[in-house]
Amino acid sequence: MLNRILLGPNGWKLDRIAVRWLGYSPMSRAYAKQHGLEDKSRTLLLVTKGRKSGRKRSVALSYFEIDGHLLVVGSKGGAPTDPAWVTNLRADPGAVLYVDRRRRRVTARIAEGDERAKLWGRLAADVPTYAQFQEKVGREIPLVIFE
Repeated sequence: MLNRILLGPNGWKLDRIAVRWLGYSPMSRAYAKQHGLEDKSRTLLLVTKGRKSGRKRSVALSYFEIDGHLLVVGSKGGAPTDPAWVTNLRADPGAVLYVDRRRRRVTARIAEGDERAKLWGRLAADVPTYAQFQEKVGREIPLVIFE
């Protein structure tokens, strides 16, 4: 029943509200439990400015802390295009994060070159699904670092 609600039309809205106010994602926990996975990632709420509309756009994302960097992965589940939130951050890197119910103003940047290779190696070792997504898609999956 909970999965039906979370994965329904209003589930994404409910999940974003939960991440902001509770500090965790019920959707991620339900998915991990359903698939027998231990949820090692944590969830944040990212609020960006829409590149076309100029409106606030929010999305709940799993985040990782590697070498003192807080980062998210723009995998879009292995889709051939970047997620809209990555495109929004490229247009305007200023954003707001809600992490553990705390609001933070941040600037985003896309990891490149040696830095990306190092971070990607660590991430792919910890979460092999991302390595599978990278093999599947014809684009370099962006790693977004928040500062």
